[in-house]
Amino acid sequence: MNRTLLLVDDEASILHALVRLFHSEGYNLLTANSGEEALRLLANNEVQVVLSDQRMPQMTGVELLAKVKDLYPDSVRMVLSGYAEITAVTDAVNKGNIYKFLFKPWDNDLLRANVREAFDRFDLTQQGAQFSKIYENTVEGIIIADHGTLIRAVNPAFSIITGYAPEEVIGKTPALLKSGNHDKAFYQEMWSALEQHGKWTGEIWNKRKSGEIYPEWLNITVIRDSQGSVSQYVALFSDITEHKRNEERLRYQAYHDGLTDLPNRLMFGENLELTIAQAERTGQQAAILLMDLDHFKFVNDTLGHDHGDKLLLAVAERLKATLRKGDTLARMGGDEFTLLLPQIKDTDEIAAVIKKIVTNLTTPFRVGDDELTVTASIGISSYPQDGTTPEELLKNADSALYQAKEAGRNTYIFFTAAMTARAKERIVVENELRHALSSGEIEVFYQPKMRIRDQRITGMEALVRWNHPSRGLVGPKDFIAIAEETGQIIPLGKLVLEEACRQTVEWHRQGWDKLRVAVNLSAYQFRDEGLFDAITHILEQTGIDPHLLEIELTESVVMHDAEASIELLLMLKRMGIGLAIDDFGTGYSSLSYLKRLPFDTLKVDQSFVRDVTTDHHSAELVRTIIGMAHGFKLEVIAEGVETQEQLDFLRKHDCDVIQGYLLAKPLTAREFKLLLGARPEP
Repeated sequence: MNRTLLLVDDEASILHALVRLFHSEGYNLLTANSGEEALRLLANNEVQVVLSDQRMPQMTGVELLAKVKDLYPDSVRMVLSGYAEITAVTDAVNKGNIYKFLFKPWDNDLLRANVREAFDRFDLTQQGAQFSKIYENTVEGIIIADHGTLIRAVNPAFSIITGYAPEEVIGKTPALLKSGNHDKAFYQEMWSALEQHGKWTGEIWNKRKSGEIYPEWLNITVIRDSQGSVSQYVALFSDITEHKRNEERLRYQAYHDGLTDLPNRLMFGENLELTIAQAERTGQQAAILLMDLDHFKFVNDTLGHDHGDKLLLAVAERLKATLRKGDTLARMGGDEFTLLLPQIKDTDEIAAVIKKIVTNLTTPFRVGDDELTVTASIGISSYPQDGTTPEELLKNADSALYQAKEAGRNTYIFFTAAMTARAKERIVVENELRHALSSGEIEVFYQPKMRIRDQRITGMEALVRWNHPSRGLVGPKDFIAIAEETGQIIPLGKLVLEEACRQTVEWHRQGWDKLRVAVNLSAYQFRDEGLFDAITHILEQTGIDPHLLEIELTESVVMHDAEASIELLLMLKRMGIGLAIDDFGTGYSSLSYLKRLPFDTLKVDQSFVRDVTTDHHSAELVRTIIGMAHGFKLEVIAEGVETQEQLDFLRKHDCDVIQGYLLAKPLTAREFKLLLGARPEP
C-alpha cells in the first residue's frame, strides 16, 4: 500500500521546502494551502498522515485536524508551526485531535524521523484494529494469561464454547476447565514442551460450565519480553465435538454392514487377527463358521430385493441370539454370514453352536405377506488345525461351505485337507466348462421312451453329456452343480434345448414324425427371467411344432413358488408345449396345487420303481401314484425300469410309458436312429 502524506501550509515556500525534504522518502505527496483545500484532497485520496501548519486564514491547523479526526479517525495528525496558543494545542492533544506538535524552523532529520514514526503508528493502529476484529469474531476461543497463568482476557468465542462469562474466569487459572480425563504425566509433558519449545499443540478434553466434557484442539504459545522472561501465555482452541462425532461415524460405517449393522468383512478380519494372536499366546483353539443362506437368490429374483433385504435383517437378528460372550457375527456380503468363535475347547462345542443356529432358523420368517423358510449351509475351519493365518482359515472354511452345498445344502461340514483339492478341481472344471460351451464339447444324448401297450418308441428324453478331451464322456452329476453356481447353466440349458429341438425336427423330416422330445429344466433355468423368451426363440429358430416338445420339471422346483410357477406353466401350455412333472414322490408337493398345475405327464421316480417287486411299500406307493395320476388325466411314465419283472408290474397296473436301461441307456443321436430302425414305424 502507498504511504500518502498530506502537507498543509498557506506559505508556498514552506510547502516547496517540505516537498523537497520528503521527496526522497518515497511517500505519495499531496499539498494544500488551506484547510478547505486539504479537506477536498482528503475526500478523494487515502491519506495516512497529515502534517499541517497551525496559523492559516479561515481555519487553523488545530481546527482542521479536529475535523479530520471526525471524518478520518484512523489518520495520524501532526501540527508543524512556529507559533501556537498553548491552550488550544494542549486541548487538541488531550482530545486526540493531533498526535504531535512540531516547531518551525525544523530539523530535517528529526522531522523525517517524526513522519516515519507517524506512518509506523498508523500501521500499528491498523494491525491492532485487525487483531481486535479477529479476537472478537473468530470462532476459536482465545485465552490470554499472565506469567503466573492467571487469565487476563478471553474473547466471545471462549464464552460460547465453555459457557463461562469473562468476569467468571478473569483472575483465575485455566485449571477450572480441567475435565479430569488426563493424568499428571499429560500436563507435565505439556509444560515441558512450553518451557523447551515455547508452544504446545494437541487434543485435550476440557469441561464446560455445565459440567459437560468435550474435546478441543488446543494451541498454547509463550510470549516473552525483551529480557526473555515469560510475560504472557496465549491459548487458541476450537471445539472438535462435531469433528469427533463425524470421525466416529465414518469409522463405524467403515467397520459395519450398512443393512444389518453387523460387523463387516474389514472388522471381522481385524477381530480374526486378534483372536489368532490371543489363541497363539494361550494355546487355545478358535473356529470360523462360514454360512450361506440356501436358495437366497430365488427370494431376490422372485419377491424382489426389498423382500430379500428384510429377510437378511430378520436372519441377522436370529443369528445374534446364538452369540456367546466374545463371539463375532459378521455379514461378509450378499447372503453370507461369518461367525468367529474364540476360545473353543473341541468340535462338540462348535456343534452345539451350530445346533443353536439351525434351531433358530427353523421357524419360518414372515416377510410382508409371505412366509419364508430359510436353511443354511455352513463350512467350518478351526485354528490351529486348519490354518494359522486369517487367509488360510477363511479359504478352508469356504472350501467346507462348498462341500456343504454339494452335499445337498441345509447341512454343515468341517474342513478337511481333501476339500482343498476338491476346491482346486472345481476351479479347473469351471474354466474347462466355459471353454466346452464354445468349442462343441457339449453333446446331447437321447434315452428312448416306450409305450407299454404296443411297445412302440413314442419319444425320448434329451440328456446332456460333456465329451471332455482328456477325461472322456463326463456325466451331468460332475458338472451341472458347478454350472448352476457359476450361471453357466443358462447358456448350457439353451444349447441342450436348441440341439434337442433341431434333432427332433431332423428325424421328423426323415419320417419319424411321432417322436416327442422331453427336456429337463433345472431350478436355475426355471427361475431365469429370460426363459420364456429363450424357448420362444428356439421354437422359431428350429421350426419345431411346440406339441412335439415336452418340458420336464421336478416337483420341488415347481412347489418352491407354486403361484409364480402356475403362471409360467400356463404360458408354456398355451403355446402347445407339453409339461411333465419329474421325480414325483421325492419332494413335498401339495395335491391341492397338483390339480391346478397344467401338467400332461407324471414321471414316477426311479427310486420307487426299483423296489416295486421287492418292497411292499414301494409297490403300494407306485400303484397309488398311477391311480392318482390317471384320476387327474395325466399320462404316467416310469423312470429307471431295468428288469422284465418291473415292466410286468407296471403293465399290470396300467402304467403308460417306461424309460430305463431295460429299453436302452442314453444314446447318441446316431445310436438312437439305429434303435429306431431303418424305416419309420407306420
